[in-house]
Amino acid sequence: MFIAGGYLVYSQVRGLAGDRVYDAFINAYNLINIERDLGIFKELTLQQWVLPSAFLVDVFNLFYFYMFFPLVIPSAIWLFVKRPQIYRLARNGFLISGGIAACFFLMLPTAPPRLVGMGFIDTLNQSFTPTYSSIPGVNHYAALPSMHVGWTFLLAVALFQAFKGWPGRPVFFVIPAMMFTATVVTGNHYFLDGMLGLVVAGLALRIAMWIQGRTEEQPTG
Repeated sequence: MFIAGGYLVYSQVRGLAGDRVYDAFINAYNLINIERDLGIFKELTLQQWVLPSAFLVDVFNLFYFYMFFPLVIPSAIWLFVKRPQIYRLARNGFLISGGIAACFFLMLPTAPPRLVGMGFIDTLNQSFTPTYSSIPGVNHYAALPSMHVGWTFLLAVALFQAFKGWPGRPVFFVIPAMMFTATVVTGNHYFLDGMLGLVVAGLALRIAMWIQGRTEEQPTG
């Protein structure tokens, strides 16, 4: 599938800046200072609110890992079979947003909260989910933007469109909202990472819609 192939290329590009450790920490501290200036550096507060509950820690750990590709891939297959036009739009959105995100990873490698100290905890070490330390070849300095947030948003949009007519379809947007929270609670992303992930996904979706509109305008014969 195009999405699987695109992710393979994306992951390889994503890893190119994995050895720029100094830059990644400088960028992380700069991002923290920006959040402080904006009054939104509350990630540690949110994580410390959740940590006393082992149940909540497990919930957010499981959501972070298993509501990403284990959800995206079967959803993409279903869309491909049942809603091919929506699948094409979502596929293009994924590929375009992945390309944009890879540019950020190359230009602005950023260390996640779990690596900068300051009291942050890597909660994935406290549950039965895999940790990034246990996965070989992972670029630990690709926090900005969060495509966990961006891609679950694109998935929610696709499912929202696919279930047109069903009054309960706004529930799909709980997925990116929960993922946004999970990325912060697990110590993997800052608030600005998630916000930029949404911006990248939204921009990619607009470009994908423009491409699809142009394609549909082409004469067929």
